[in-house]
Amino acid sequence: MGCDRNCGLIAGAVIGAVLAVFGGILMPVGDMLIEKTIKREVVLEEGTTAFKNWVKTGTTVYRQFWIFDVQNPDDVAKNSSKIKVKQRGPYTYR
Repeated sequence: MGCDRNCGLIAGAVIGAVLAVFGGILMPVGDMLIEKTIKREVVLEEGTTAFKNWVKTGTTVYRQFWIFDVQNPDDVAKNSSKIKVKQRGPYTYR
């Protein structure tokens, strides 16, 4: 024997209410656990993941910079001319 329409609606409402209460309880608890873990792991102290990654990265890290040299600064300042730039770089640092 199955459940009729009213029984299904009541069961759905009860399950929804239980899940809402469960979620309402877990949200602050989950936030607290995540915040505690982050505060513990981001400190640069021996034994933390952040320290291990800071001492020796898994890959070589490169920084690249591009500089744009304005070719006509006087025309831009005096006549509001269109800026002419020349790209310099990339300057790469390891």
